[in-house]
Amino acid sequence: MKKRKAAVHGRHARRTAADALPEPNSPSVDGRWSEQLRRTMLVVLVAAVILFLDSSVVHVALRPLSTGLHMSLSAGQWIVSAYMLSFAAAIPTSTWAAQRFGPERVYLTAMSVYILATVSCGLAHVPWQLIGARAVQGASGGLISSVCRIMLVTAAGPKRLPRAMGTLGLPVMLVAVIGPLLGGGLLAYVGWRAIFFINVPIGIVALSLARRLLGPKPPRTNSSLDVVGLLLVSPGLAALTYALTQAGRSGRLGCPAVVVPLCTGTVLIVAFVVWSLQGSSPLLDLRLYRDGVFRAAAQSMLVIGAVVFGGTILLPLYLQTVRGDDPWRTGLLIAPQGLGTAAAMWLSGRLFERLGSATVLVGTGAVLLSTLPFAFLTASTPYWWLITATVLRGAGVGLAHTQAMTAAYQSLSPAYIGQASTQFNTLEHVGGSLGSATLVLLLARMPYTYSHAPVSRAHAVDMAYWALIGVSGCSLLPAAALVAAQRRSGQGVAAASPR
Repeated sequence: MKKRKAAVHGRHARRTAADALPEPNSPSVDGRWSEQLRRTMLVVLVAAVILFLDSSVVHVALRPLSTGLHMSLSAGQWIVSAYMLSFAAAIPTSTWAAQRFGPERVYLTAMSVYILATVSCGLAHVPWQLIGARAVQGASGGLISSVCRIMLVTAAGPKRLPRAMGTLGLPVMLVAVIGPLLGGGLLAYVGWRAIFFINVPIGIVALSLARRLLGPKPPRTNSSLDVVGLLLVSPGLAALTYALTQAGRSGRLGCPAVVVPLCTGTVLIVAFVVWSLQGSSPLLDLRLYRDGVFRAAAQSMLVIGAVVFGGTILLPLYLQTVRGDDPWRTGLLIAPQGLGTAAAMWLSGRLFERLGSATVLVGTGAVLLSTLPFAFLTASTPYWWLITATVLRGAGVGLAHTQAMTAAYQSLSPAYIGQASTQFNTLEHVGGSLGSATLVLLLARMPYTYSHAPVSRAHAVDMAYWALIGVSGCSLLPAAALVAAQRRSGQGVAAASPR
Protein backbone atom coordinates (compact mmCIF):
# COMPACT_ATOMS: atom_id res chain seq x y z
CA MET A 1 0.00 0.00 0.00
CA LYS A 2 2.81 2.42 0.89
CA LYS A 3 4.60 1.64 -2.38
CA ARG A 4 1.41 2.37 -4.28
CA LYS A 5 0.99 5.74 -2.53
CA ALA A 6 4.59 6.65 -3.25
CA ALA A 7 4.18 5.79 -6.91
CA VAL A 8 1.00 7.86 -7.17
CA HIS A 9 2.66 10.84 -5.48
CA GLY A 10 5.68 10.49 -7.72
CA ARG A 11 3.51 10.67 -10.83
CA HIS A 12 1.80 13.80 -9.53
CA ALA A 13 4.95 15.54 -8.34
CA ARG A 14 7.02 14.80 -11.43
CA ARG A 15 6.55 17.06 -14.43
CA THR A 16 4.66 15.30 -17.18
CA ALA A 17 4.73 15.97 -20.90
CA ALA A 18 1.48 17.89 -20.59
CA ASP A 19 2.94 20.10 -17.88
CA ALA A 20 5.86 20.96 -20.12
CA LEU A 21 3.66 22.25 -22.94
CA PRO A 22 3.72 26.06 -23.17
CA GLU A 23 0.66 27.95 -22.07
CA PRO A 24 -0.67 30.83 -24.19
CA ASN A 25 1.14 33.39 -22.04
CA SER A 26 4.20 31.23 -21.50
CA PRO A 27 7.61 32.72 -22.28
CA SER A 28 8.52 29.66 -24.34
CA VAL A 29 5.85 29.95 -27.02
CA ASP A 30 7.78 32.10 -29.46
CA GLY A 31 11.26 31.94 -27.97
CA ARG A 32 10.96 35.37 -26.34
CA TRP A 33 10.36 36.43 -22.78
CA SER A 34 6.74 37.32 -22.10
CA GLU A 35 5.69 40.67 -20.67
CA GLN A 36 4.63 38.90 -17.50
CA LEU A 37 8.11 37.42 -17.04
CA ARG A 38 9.80 40.78 -17.63
CA ARG A 39 7.57 42.46 -15.06
CA THR A 40 8.08 39.70 -12.52
CA MET A 41 11.85 39.78 -12.97
CA LEU A 42 11.93 43.53 -12.36
CA VAL A 43 9.94 43.19 -9.14
CA VAL A 44 12.02 40.25 -7.92
CA LEU A 45 15.25 42.06 -8.79
CA VAL A 46 14.44 45.10 -6.67
CA ALA A 47 13.40 42.88 -3.75
CA ALA A 48 16.63 40.88 -4.02
CA VAL A 49 18.65 44.11 -4.05
CA ILE A 50 17.03 45.15 -0.76
CA LEU A 51 17.71 41.82 0.98
CA PHE A 52 21.30 41.49 -0.26
CA LEU A 53 22.12 45.12 0.48
CA ASP A 54 20.77 44.84 4.01
CA SER A 55 22.65 41.65 4.87
CA SER A 56 25.97 42.78 3.38
CA VAL A 57 25.89 46.22 5.02
CA VAL A 58 24.77 45.13 8.50
CA HIS A 59 27.55 42.57 8.84
CA VAL A 60 30.13 45.28 8.16
CA ALA A 61 28.43 47.64 10.63
CA LEU A 62 28.13 45.29 13.60
CA ARG A 63 30.77 47.03 15.75
CA PRO A 64 29.55 50.60 15.03
CA LEU A 65 25.98 49.49 15.78
CA SER A 66 27.06 48.03 19.12
CA THR A 67 29.01 51.18 19.99
CA GLY A 68 26.21 53.52 18.93
CA LEU A 69 23.68 51.85 21.22
CA HIS A 70 26.17 51.28 24.07
CA MET A 71 25.98 47.50 23.99
CA SER A 72 28.73 44.90 24.15
CA LEU A 73 29.86 43.27 20.92
CA SER A 74 28.57 39.90 22.12
CA ALA A 75 25.16 41.44 22.80
CA GLY A 76 25.38 43.21 19.47
CA GLN A 77 25.58 39.83 17.75
CA TRP A 78 21.86 39.59 18.41
CA ILE A 79 21.38 42.26 15.75
CA VAL A 80 22.35 39.56 13.26
CA SER A 81 21.04 36.55 15.19
CA ALA A 82 17.53 37.98 15.63
CA TYR A 83 17.28 38.46 11.88
CA MET A 84 18.52 34.94 11.12
CA LEU A 85 16.25 33.25 13.67
CA SER A 86 13.06 34.96 12.50
CA PHE A 87 14.05 34.48 8.85
CA ALA A 88 14.34 30.73 9.42
CA ALA A 89 11.09 30.57 11.39
CA ALA A 90 9.07 32.42 8.72
CA ILE A 91 10.21 30.45 5.66
CA PRO A 92 8.01 27.34 6.22
CA THR A 93 4.81 29.40 6.17
CA SER A 94 5.54 30.96 2.78
CA THR A 95 4.15 28.12 0.64
CA TRP A 96 0.86 27.99 2.52
CA ALA A 97 0.55 31.78 2.51
CA ALA A 98 1.23 31.97 -1.24
CA GLN A 99 -1.36 29.28 -1.96
CA ARG A 100 -3.93 30.72 0.42
CA PHE A 101 -3.64 34.43 -0.40
CA GLY A 102 -1.65 34.48 -3.64
CA PRO A 103 2.10 35.21 -3.84
CA GLU A 104 1.49 38.78 -5.02
CA ARG A 105 -0.56 39.68 -1.93
CA VAL A 106 1.97 38.02 0.37
CA TYR A 107 4.77 39.97 -1.32
CA LEU A 108 2.98 43.32 -0.95
CA THR A 109 2.18 42.69 2.72
CA ALA A 110 5.65 41.40 3.59
CA MET A 111 7.38 44.29 1.79
CA SER A 112 5.21 46.82 3.61
CA VAL A 113 6.12 45.27 6.96
CA TYR A 114 9.79 45.15 5.93
CA ILE A 115 9.83 48.89 5.14
CA LEU A 116 8.22 49.76 8.49
CA ALA A 117 10.69 47.50 10.33
CA THR A 118 13.61 49.12 8.49
CA VAL A 119 12.44 52.58 9.55
CA SER A 120 12.16 51.29 13.13
CA CYS A 121 15.75 50.03 12.95
CA GLY A 122 16.99 53.45 11.91
CA LEU A 123 15.02 55.19 14.68
CA ALA A 124 16.04 52.80 17.47
CA HIS A 125 17.52 54.38 20.61
CA VAL A 126 17.93 51.35 22.86
CA PRO A 127 19.22 47.85 22.03
CA TRP A 128 15.92 46.00 22.46
CA GLN A 129 14.24 48.28 19.91
CA LEU A 130 16.84 47.53 17.24
CA ILE A 131 16.90 43.80 17.97
CA GLY A 132 13.09 43.59 17.90
CA ALA A 133 12.90 45.52 14.63
CA ARG A 134 15.57 43.23 13.14
CA ALA A 135 13.46 40.21 14.12
CA VAL A 136 10.45 41.68 12.25
CA GLN A 137 12.75 42.44 9.32
CA GLY A 138 13.90 38.82 9.26
CA ALA A 139 10.39 37.36 9.31
CA SER A 140 9.18 39.59 6.48
CA GLY A 141 12.45 39.02 4.59
CA GLY A 142 11.98 35.25 4.77
CA LEU A 143 8.52 35.58 3.21
CA ILE A 144 9.78 37.97 0.53
CA SER A 145 12.63 35.66 -0.44
CA SER A 146 10.40 32.60 -0.77
CA VAL A 147 7.47 34.15 -2.65
CA CYS A 148 9.86 35.92 -5.05
CA ARG A 149 11.22 32.53 -6.09
CA ILE A 150 7.70 31.20 -6.49
CA MET A 151 6.65 34.13 -8.69
CA LEU A 152 9.79 33.94 -10.83
CA VAL A 153 9.61 30.18 -11.45
CA THR A 154 5.90 30.38 -12.24
CA ALA A 155 6.34 33.27 -14.68
CA ALA A 156 9.42 31.85 -16.41
CA GLY A 157 8.22 28.33 -17.02
CA PRO A 158 10.58 25.36 -17.35
CA LYS A 159 12.13 26.38 -20.66
CA ARG A 160 13.18 29.94 -19.84
CA LEU A 161 13.98 29.35 -16.19
CA PRO A 162 17.76 28.74 -16.58
CA ARG A 163 18.39 32.04 -18.38
CA ALA A 164 15.92 33.95 -16.22
CA MET A 165 17.61 32.90 -12.98
CA GLY A 166 21.07 33.41 -14.41
CA THR A 167 20.22 36.88 -15.71
CA LEU A 168 18.65 37.87 -12.41
CA GLY A 169 21.73 36.75 -10.50
CA LEU A 170 24.04 39.18 -12.32
CA PRO A 171 22.84 42.48 -10.79
CA VAL A 172 22.13 40.80 -7.44
CA MET A 173 25.74 39.67 -7.10
CA LEU A 174 26.93 43.14 -8.07
CA VAL A 175 24.90 44.50 -5.16
CA ALA A 176 26.62 41.98 -2.88
CA VAL A 177 29.93 43.47 -4.07
CA ILE A 178 28.87 47.09 -3.66
CA GLY A 179 27.12 46.55 -0.30
CA PRO A 180 30.20 46.39 1.96
CA LEU A 181 31.77 49.38 0.19
CA LEU A 182 28.57 51.40 0.52
CA GLY A 183 28.22 50.39 4.15
CA GLY A 184 31.79 51.47 4.91
CA GLY A 185 31.20 54.87 3.30
CA LEU A 186 27.92 55.47 5.16
CA LEU A 187 29.44 54.47 8.47
CA ALA A 188 32.45 56.73 7.94
CA TYR A 189 30.66 59.86 6.73
CA VAL A 190 26.99 59.67 7.76
CA GLY A 191 26.45 57.32 10.72
CA TRP A 192 25.07 53.88 11.46
CA ARG A 193 21.40 54.89 11.11
CA ALA A 194 21.98 55.61 7.42
CA ILE A 195 22.63 51.94 6.64
CA PHE A 196 18.96 51.27 7.41
CA PHE A 197 17.44 54.42 5.96
CA ILE A 198 19.17 53.79 2.60
CA ASN A 199 16.87 50.80 2.10
CA VAL A 200 13.64 52.73 2.73
CA PRO A 201 13.40 54.49 -0.66
CA ILE A 202 14.37 51.26 -2.43
CA GLY A 203 11.62 49.46 -0.53
CA ILE A 204 9.08 52.09 -1.54
CA VAL A 205 10.12 51.65 -5.17
CA ALA A 206 9.76 47.87 -4.80
CA LEU A 207 6.28 48.26 -3.33
CA SER A 208 5.19 50.68 -6.06
CA LEU A 209 6.52 48.45 -8.83
CA ALA A 210 4.76 45.40 -7.42
CA ARG A 211 1.43 47.23 -7.17
CA ARG A 212 1.75 48.51 -10.72
CA LEU A 213 3.24 45.52 -12.53
CA LEU A 214 1.91 42.45 -10.78
CA GLY A 215 -1.60 43.14 -9.67
CA PRO A 216 -3.46 40.85 -7.24
CA LYS A 217 -4.41 37.38 -8.42
CA PRO A 218 -7.03 35.11 -6.87
CA PRO A 219 -5.89 32.61 -4.23
CA ARG A 220 -5.07 29.16 -5.52
CA THR A 221 -6.57 27.18 -2.67
CA ASN A 222 -8.53 27.48 0.55
CA SER A 223 -6.42 24.91 2.38
CA SER A 224 -6.04 25.36 6.11
CA LEU A 225 -2.73 26.01 7.81
CA ASP A 226 -0.94 22.99 9.26
CA VAL A 227 -0.70 24.49 12.75
CA VAL A 228 0.92 21.42 14.33
CA GLY A 229 3.58 21.34 11.63
CA LEU A 230 4.21 25.07 12.05
CA LEU A 231 4.59 24.73 15.82
CA LEU A 232 7.14 21.98 15.26
CA VAL A 233 9.25 23.17 12.32
CA SER A 234 9.51 26.94 12.94
CA PRO A 235 10.77 26.69 16.54
CA GLY A 236 12.88 23.70 15.47
CA LEU A 237 14.66 25.65 12.73
CA ALA A 238 15.07 28.66 15.02
CA ALA A 239 16.55 26.47 17.77
CA LEU A 240 19.01 24.80 15.39
CA THR A 241 20.06 28.17 13.95
CA TYR A 242 20.56 29.56 17.45
CA ALA A 243 22.60 26.53 18.53
CA LEU A 244 24.89 26.80 15.50
CA THR A 245 25.31 30.53 16.03
CA GLN A 246 26.19 30.03 19.69
CA ALA A 247 28.64 27.24 18.85
CA GLY A 248 30.54 29.50 16.49
CA ARG A 249 30.43 32.42 18.92
CA SER A 250 31.54 30.55 22.05
CA GLY A 251 33.90 28.08 20.38
CA ARG A 252 32.48 25.25 22.50
CA LEU A 253 30.08 22.44 21.62
CA GLY A 254 29.48 21.21 25.15
CA CYS A 255 28.15 24.39 26.75
CA PRO A 256 24.42 24.49 27.70
CA ALA A 257 23.79 27.41 25.34
CA VAL A 258 24.60 25.04 22.45
CA VAL A 259 23.49 21.61 23.71
CA VAL A 260 20.00 22.59 24.91
CA PRO A 261 18.79 24.35 21.73
CA LEU A 262 20.56 21.77 19.54
CA CYS A 263 18.78 18.87 21.21
CA THR A 264 15.48 20.76 21.32
CA GLY A 265 15.68 21.69 17.65
CA THR A 266 16.61 18.15 16.63
CA VAL A 267 13.67 16.65 18.53
CA LEU A 268 11.24 19.18 17.02
CA ILE A 269 12.51 18.59 13.47
CA VAL A 270 12.29 14.79 13.85
CA ALA A 271 8.74 15.13 15.20
CA PHE A 272 7.91 17.40 12.27
CA VAL A 273 9.20 14.82 9.76
CA VAL A 274 7.07 12.09 11.34
CA TRP A 275 4.02 14.36 11.41
CA SER A 276 4.47 15.57 7.82
CA LEU A 277 4.81 12.08 6.36
CA GLN A 278 1.53 11.08 7.95
CA GLY A 279 -0.49 14.23 7.23
CA SER A 280 -2.59 14.82 4.13
CA SER A 281 -1.79 18.55 3.81
CA PRO A 282 1.58 19.10 5.54
CA LEU A 283 3.19 22.50 5.86
CA LEU A 284 6.24 21.17 3.97
CA ASP A 285 5.58 18.19 1.72
CA LEU A 286 8.57 15.96 2.43
CA ARG A 287 7.28 13.36 -0.02
CA LEU A 288 8.94 15.44 -2.73
CA TYR A 289 12.18 13.74 -1.73
CA ARG A 290 10.91 10.57 -3.39
CA ASP A 291 11.72 12.27 -6.69
CA GLY A 292 15.36 11.58 -7.48
CA VAL A 293 16.08 14.90 -9.20
CA PHE A 294 14.57 16.93 -6.38
CA ARG A 295 16.36 14.89 -3.72
CA ALA A 296 19.77 15.33 -5.35
CA ALA A 297 19.16 19.05 -5.95
CA ALA A 298 18.10 19.52 -2.31
CA GLN A 299 21.25 17.80 -1.09
CA SER A 300 23.30 20.04 -3.38
CA MET A 301 21.64 23.17 -1.98
CA LEU A 302 22.41 22.11 1.59
CA VAL A 303 26.11 21.47 0.90
CA ILE A 304 26.53 24.47 -1.41
CA GLY A 305 25.01 26.68 1.30
CA ALA A 306 27.64 25.46 3.75
CA VAL A 307 30.45 25.99 1.21
CA VAL A 308 29.34 29.48 0.16
CA PHE A 309 28.53 30.97 3.56
CA GLY A 310 31.41 29.19 5.27
CA GLY A 311 33.91 30.57 2.78
CA THR A 312 32.39 34.03 3.07
CA ILE A 313 33.57 34.44 6.66
CA LEU A 314 37.11 33.08 6.27
CA LEU A 315 38.61 35.48 3.74
CA PRO A 316 37.60 38.68 5.62
CA LEU A 317 39.00 37.17 8.84
CA TYR A 318 42.29 36.40 7.09
CA LEU A 319 42.59 39.85 5.55
CA GLN A 320 41.79 41.73 8.75
CA THR A 321 43.47 39.59 11.42
CA VAL A 322 46.47 38.27 9.49
CA ARG A 323 47.16 41.02 6.96
CA GLY A 324 45.84 43.92 9.05
CA ASP A 325 43.61 45.32 6.29
CA ASP A 326 40.84 47.72 7.28
CA PRO A 327 37.16 47.03 6.36
CA TRP A 328 37.31 49.29 3.29
CA ARG A 329 40.35 47.54 1.83
CA THR A 330 38.87 44.16 2.77
CA GLY A 331 35.74 44.98 0.80
CA LEU A 332 37.81 45.93 -2.24
CA LEU A 333 39.73 42.64 -2.09
CA ILE A 334 36.58 40.54 -1.66
CA ALA A 335 34.68 42.30 -4.45
CA PRO A 336 36.24 40.26 -7.30
CA GLN A 337 34.56 37.10 -5.98
CA GLY A 338 31.16 38.72 -6.47
CA LEU A 339 32.17 39.79 -9.97
CA GLY A 340 33.14 36.21 -10.80
CA THR A 341 29.83 34.94 -9.42
CA ALA A 342 27.85 37.53 -11.37
CA ALA A 343 29.56 36.71 -14.67
CA ALA A 344 29.12 32.96 -14.16
CA MET A 345 25.45 33.38 -13.24
CA TRP A 346 24.86 35.27 -16.46
CA LEU A 347 26.52 32.45 -18.44
CA SER A 348 25.03 29.62 -16.39
CA GLY A 349 21.63 29.76 -18.07
CA ARG A 350 23.15 29.31 -21.51
CA LEU A 351 25.47 26.59 -20.26
CA PHE A 352 22.54 24.80 -18.61
CA GLU A 353 20.71 24.74 -21.92
CA ARG A 354 23.66 22.84 -23.40
CA LEU A 355 24.76 20.63 -20.52
CA GLY A 356 21.70 20.35 -18.31
CA SER A 357 22.43 19.61 -14.65
CA ALA A 358 26.05 18.78 -15.52
CA THR A 359 26.48 22.56 -15.12
CA VAL A 360 26.13 22.05 -11.37
CA LEU A 361 28.87 19.39 -11.45
CA VAL A 362 31.17 21.74 -13.38
CA GLY A 363 30.50 24.52 -10.88
CA THR A 364 31.12 22.41 -7.78
CA GLY A 365 34.34 21.10 -9.33
CA ALA A 366 35.46 24.67 -9.98
CA VAL A 367 34.68 25.62 -6.36
CA LEU A 368 36.76 22.69 -5.09
CA LEU A 369 39.78 23.45 -7.28
CA SER A 370 39.70 27.20 -6.64
CA THR A 371 39.49 26.69 -2.86
CA LEU A 372 42.76 24.71 -2.79
CA PRO A 373 45.04 27.79 -3.04
CA PHE A 374 43.47 29.22 0.12
CA ALA A 375 44.77 26.27 2.14
CA PHE A 376 48.32 27.57 1.57
CA LEU A 377 47.88 31.19 2.67
CA THR A 378 50.71 32.92 4.49
CA ALA A 379 51.08 36.32 6.07
CA SER A 380 52.54 37.59 2.79
CA THR A 381 50.56 35.83 0.05
CA PRO A 382 50.47 38.15 -3.01
CA TYR A 383 47.18 39.97 -3.41
CA TRP A 384 47.01 39.17 -7.13
CA TRP A 385 47.02 35.47 -6.25
CA LEU A 386 44.15 35.98 -3.80
CA ILE A 387 42.13 37.96 -6.32
CA THR A 388 42.60 35.34 -9.05
CA ALA A 389 41.49 32.54 -6.73
CA THR A 390 38.47 34.48 -5.46
CA VAL A 391 37.29 35.23 -9.01
CA LEU A 392 37.49 31.55 -9.96
CA ARG A 393 35.76 30.48 -6.77
CA GLY A 394 33.01 33.00 -7.33
CA ALA A 395 32.52 31.70 -10.86
CA GLY A 396 32.13 28.15 -9.56
CA VAL A 397 29.52 29.27 -7.05
CA GLY A 398 27.63 31.10 -9.77
CA LEU A 399 27.45 27.98 -11.91
CA ALA A 400 26.46 25.57 -9.16
CA HIS A 401 24.09 27.50 -6.93
CA THR A 402 21.32 28.73 -9.21
CA GLN A 403 21.19 25.85 -11.66
CA ALA A 404 20.79 23.21 -8.93
CA MET A 405 17.43 24.79 -8.19
CA THR A 406 16.63 25.10 -11.88
CA ALA A 407 17.09 21.37 -12.47
CA ALA A 408 14.68 20.53 -9.65
CA TYR A 409 12.07 23.08 -10.73
CA GLN A 410 12.08 21.61 -14.23
CA SER A 411 11.43 18.12 -12.88
CA LEU A 412 8.34 19.04 -10.86
CA SER A 413 4.74 19.72 -11.69
CA PRO A 414 3.84 23.44 -11.37
CA ALA A 415 1.67 22.64 -8.33
CA TYR A 416 4.79 21.75 -6.35
CA ILE A 417 6.92 24.79 -7.23
CA GLY A 418 5.98 26.64 -4.04
CA GLN A 419 6.89 23.67 -1.89
CA ALA A 420 10.21 23.23 -3.67
CA SER A 421 11.09 26.93 -3.34
CA THR A 422 10.37 26.96 0.38
CA GLN A 423 12.37 23.82 1.05
CA PHE A 424 15.36 25.04 -0.99
CA ASN A 425 15.32 28.31 0.93
CA THR A 426 15.26 26.40 4.21
CA LEU A 427 18.08 24.05 3.23
CA GLU A 428 20.26 26.90 2.00
CA HIS A 429 19.75 28.75 5.27
CA VAL A 430 20.50 25.70 7.44
CA GLY A 431 23.54 24.77 5.33
CA GLY A 432 24.91 28.30 5.58
CA SER A 433 24.46 28.39 9.35
CA LEU A 434 26.07 24.97 9.70
CA GLY A 435 29.06 25.85 7.52
CA SER A 436 29.71 29.20 9.21
CA ALA A 437 29.41 27.80 12.74
CA THR A 438 31.66 24.83 11.97
CA LEU A 439 34.49 26.93 10.58
CA VAL A 440 34.33 29.55 13.34
CA LEU A 441 34.28 26.74 15.90
CA LEU A 442 37.36 25.22 14.25
CA LEU A 443 39.19 28.54 14.38
CA ALA A 444 38.31 28.97 18.04
CA ARG A 445 40.05 25.70 18.86
CA MET A 446 43.30 26.75 17.18
CA PRO A 447 45.92 29.49 17.88
CA TYR A 448 43.79 32.21 16.33
CA THR A 449 43.76 35.31 18.53
CA TYR A 450 45.52 38.65 18.46
CA SER A 451 47.93 37.30 21.09
CA HIS A 452 49.36 34.93 18.50
CA ALA A 453 51.73 35.89 15.71
CA PRO A 454 50.33 36.50 12.20
CA VAL A 455 52.07 33.31 11.05
CA SER A 456 50.11 31.27 13.60
CA ARG A 457 46.85 32.94 12.66
CA ALA A 458 47.53 32.28 8.98
CA HIS A 459 48.14 28.60 9.78
CA ALA A 460 44.81 28.44 11.64
CA VAL A 461 43.00 29.91 8.62
CA ASP A 462 44.74 27.35 6.39
CA MET A 463 43.41 24.51 8.56
CA ALA A 464 39.90 25.97 8.37
CA TYR A 465 40.18 26.13 4.58
CA TRP A 466 41.22 22.46 4.51
CA ALA A 467 37.96 21.68 6.29
CA LEU A 468 36.13 23.78 3.70
CA ILE A 469 37.88 21.84 0.93
CA GLY A 470 36.54 18.64 2.47
CA VAL A 471 33.01 20.04 2.42
CA SER A 472 33.52 21.22 -1.17
CA GLY A 473 34.58 17.71 -2.12
CA CYS A 474 31.39 16.36 -0.57
CA SER A 475 29.39 18.69 -2.81
CA LEU A 476 30.54 16.69 -5.83
CA LEU A 477 28.50 13.68 -4.68
CA PRO A 478 25.01 15.24 -4.82
CA ALA A 479 25.99 17.10 -8.00
CA ALA A 480 26.88 13.79 -9.67
CA ALA A 481 23.71 12.22 -8.30
CA LEU A 482 21.72 15.11 -9.80
CA VAL A 483 23.17 14.45 -13.26
CA ALA A 484 22.38 10.74 -12.97
CA ALA A 485 18.85 11.35 -11.67
CA GLN A 486 18.06 13.82 -14.44
CA ARG A 487 19.23 11.38 -17.09
CA ARG A 488 17.17 8.55 -15.57
CA SER A 489 14.07 10.75 -15.59
CA GLY A 490 14.61 11.61 -19.25
CA GLN A 491 15.09 15.32 -18.51
CA GLY A 492 18.56 15.81 -19.79
CA VAL A 493 19.92 18.46 -22.08
CA ALA A 494 17.01 18.17 -24.46
CA ALA A 495 14.55 19.09 -21.76
CA ALA A 496 16.62 22.03 -20.69
CA SER A 497 16.94 23.50 -24.19
CA PRO A 498 14.38 26.02 -25.41
CA ARG A 499 12.24 25.12 -28.33
